[in-house]
Amino acid sequence: MVRTKTAAAGVAALALLLMASAGTAFAVRTADQPTPLATPLAAGARLSASPGEQLTFTLPAFLPGKNGNRVVSEVFIAPGTLRMNDPVVTAVATVACDTPPGVYPVRQTGPGGPAEGAGGEPWVSVEVADIGAAERAACPGKVAALPPEQPEEHWPADSSWPQSPWDVRTFRPGEAVTPTASDASAGYGDTLTSPGFTGRAVMRGAKAVVTAAATIRCDAGPGLYEVRWAGGDEVWARYRVADSAEQNSPACRDRAAEPAPGRTPWPAAGTAAALAAAGVAAYAVARRRRRPR
Repeated sequence: MVRTKTAAAGVAALALLLMASAGTAFAVRTADQPTPLATPLAAGARLSASPGEQLTFTLPAFLPGKNGNRVVSEVFIAPGTLRMNDPVVTAVATVACDTPPGVYPVRQTGPGGPAEGAGGEPWVSVEVADIGAAERAACPGKVAALPPEQPEEHWPADSSWPQSPWDVRTFRPGEAVTPTASDASAGYGDTLTSPGFTGRAVMRGAKAVVTAAATIRCDAGPGLYEVRWAGGDEVWARYRVADSAEQNSPACRDRAAEPAPGRTPWPAAGTAAALAAAGVAAYAVARRRRRPR
C-alpha cells in the first residue's frame, strides 16, 4: 500500500511539473528508459552522453507549434524530429561516434531548418564524454543495432484525423471515417483517394474546415494505407487497417455495395424500367380487349 501511494504521488507531482512550466523539456537515454516520461529538464540544462548514445528529447504536448520541428546539433548523426506521442512530444537523436569530448549546443529549428542548428539560441547542451579506443571502435556496431526512429505519431483519440501525414489511426473493415482538413491544403469539392476506401471521398463543408465521408473496404487487408489528393502524388494522411474478424464477413458492409443517396443502381433501374414498360404494354392490350366492336 505504501509503495502504491508513493508511486501515485510521484505521478501527480510529475503532472504538476508539466502543467507549471511551458518551457520545460525532458531528455533521457533511450537505452536506459525508452518511455517518454522522465525527470523534467529545464531549458538551458546540460545533458551527459557518450559517442554512439541515443537520446530522447521530450516536450509537453500542450506547447503549440512544436510538432514537426527538428532537434539539431553538430554532434548528432542526423537531426531528430519532434513528433506527437500523446501525452508528450518526443524526438530521438544519436551522438556521432567520432565526436570529440566537449560541450555542444542543441537547438530547435523549424521543419526546414539547418541540419546542424547553426544560429539561434541553444535550447539545451550535451556534454560528450571521452571514450577509449576499444569502445570507439565498437561504436559503429552499437549505432547500427539501435532501433530506427519511428515516424508514426500518436495524437489524442478525440482530435480530428489527420493532424499530420504521420498521424496514423487504426480503423476496422467497414468502419466509417471522417478525414478533416482545417487549413489551405483542401477545399470544397476536392477529392481524396486511398486503396483502402470504398471509393473517392469528396470534401464538403465551410471554407475553414472541410470534411469527407469515407468507409474502409470490407476486403481491405490489415496494414498501413496512404491517402492522397486525387491527381497528386504527395501522401496527405496514413491509417492502419486492423486485422478484424469483420473482414469479408457477411456482417461487414461498406458503401461500395450501397447506392448513392437519391440514385438507383443500374441493374435495379433497368429492372424497374422493364417492369414499367411491360406494365404499359399490358395496360394497352387490356384496353383494346375491353373496347367495344
